Amino acid sequence: MPATSRTRPYQLFMLGLSVYVLIALSLQVFLTLDVETIRVLEVCDFAICLLFLVDFLRSLWIAEDRTRYLVTWGWVDLISSIPTVDVFRWGRAARVFRILRVFRGLRATRILSAFALERRAESAFWGVLLVSILATVFASVAILHLEVAPDSNIGDAEDAIWWAFVTITTVGYGDLFPVTPSGRVLASLLMALGIGLFGTLTAYFASMFMTPEEDQQEQQLAAVLEELRLLREALAAGPRAAGRG
Repeated sequence: MPATSRTRPYQLFMLGLSVYVLIALSLQVFLTLDVETIRVLEVCDFAICLLFLVDFLRSLWIAEDRTRYLVTWGWVDLISSIPTVDVFRWGRAARVFRILRVFRGLRATRILSAFALERRAESAFWGVLLVSILATVFASVAILHLEVAPDSNIGDAEDAIWWAFVTITTVGYGDLFPVTPSGRVLASLLMALGIGLFGTLTAYFASMFMTPEEDQQEQQLAAVLEELRLLREALAAGPRAAGRG
């Protein structure tokens, strides 16, 4: 399978992150957000920038012509992975166009749907990872606005991110918990989502152990079919050879 086909789910994952950071940056620029919400977005932005840096190193490692990659898109990937300089964040827009180029000339809906069905496990893994990140960010921001009761123990960005993380992973340390009805509804939804997401991840990792065995079976089946084809050709050639004799 071509390299572009093998990496399309991963590229869609990076595209989703790129779109998210552009939206988050736009919200910080055009809306007046409270301090703790901004801190949540900045912490999550820093974590995503680390993923962008890993993506840059990965792309540099697998590039056939590393100099060409650095001159064309590599410098944009590197700059867009820097979280502390605001002007560089707009370089992430180029990442969107870069990844979209992979699908240029394709009928995206039909082809991507067919590809997702073809490699369901890989597509599900990257999809689950993207949804988990976005759900953690959303829940962190939402809980800060819902837990405004005097006895609430989730009061700052660090508390909100930690609570969202342990809740979606279904760990639930119990050191932080919502006390308002709306906060508990959010927690219930996040826990239910986490159970489904990590169940999908478990299935994906299980499929990784099954894949070599399935590949071996497919190879054996292909060998049997090839032997049958050769046998049919030999049987068909026998009468023809006898007739000529």
